[in-house]
Amino acid sequence: MSRARTAILSGLLTLAGGAVFAQSPPAAPVATEAPAGQKLYARHCLSCHQVDGYGVPNMQPAIKGGAWVKGDPKALALFVMTGGFDSAGRKEGAASHNVMPAFRQLSDDELAGILSYIREKFGEGAPAVTPGLVAEARATLPAP
Repeated sequence: MSRARTAILSGLLTLAGGAVFAQSPPAAPVATEAPAGQKLYARHCLSCHQVDGYGVPNMQPAIKGGAWVKGDPKALALFVMTGGFDSAGRKEGAASHNVMPAFRQLSDDELAGILSYIREKFGEGAPAVTPGLVAEARATLPAP
């Protein structure tokens, strides 16, 4: 091969290689962070109600499709803040003596996030719950 051809081929390969390197690499998949309500659900609710909302058979109730989850959001907020309206008293004679703890200690924003998450995921897309609605519900509770 002549020097001229070698120089031309070398130049073309350099240009081709440069073009390849000038292109942006494929974008890495964007990791989406879980919404705050989902994270709070994982921390406070998941162990009993599970990732699918079906609970633990003979131990913890399902919330998927439940009337509380789909129904009045203010009533749901009160239910969660009180631990199920004295669920310990209602469990007398039941096969399971597990009770839901009260979640009154969570902020209005945190409770609204959890409730909105469970209503969307397990309540057939029920509307979100606002922190203001949680605050209204909290105001009706007797002082701790």
